[in-house]
Amino acid sequence: MIVTAGFDYFFLTGALGVAFALIISILGLTSSKFPGKAMPLLMVMSVLLFAAGIVGAALGAKYKAGERKGAEHGSVRGDKDN
Repeated sequence: MIVTAGFDYFFLTGALGVAFALIISILGLTSSKFPGKAMPLLMVMSVLLFAAGIVGAALGAKYKAGERKGAEHGSVRGDKDN
């Protein structure tokens, strides 16, 4: 997969983190035996998703979508061309 400068990993890792949280929440509410022996695996997956989110945010900081550059050089706000 080729990733361009406009791709932000934070959006991907954030969506994965939300999906993971929803899935384990639903499983926890519906099963009294959850997580049982899977607890270490869930902890590792949580830490990996958290770390991936931090890395994704750091990589995405290079290429901010919709970043404003400010006023053009020499222009003054409020000036009218009359």
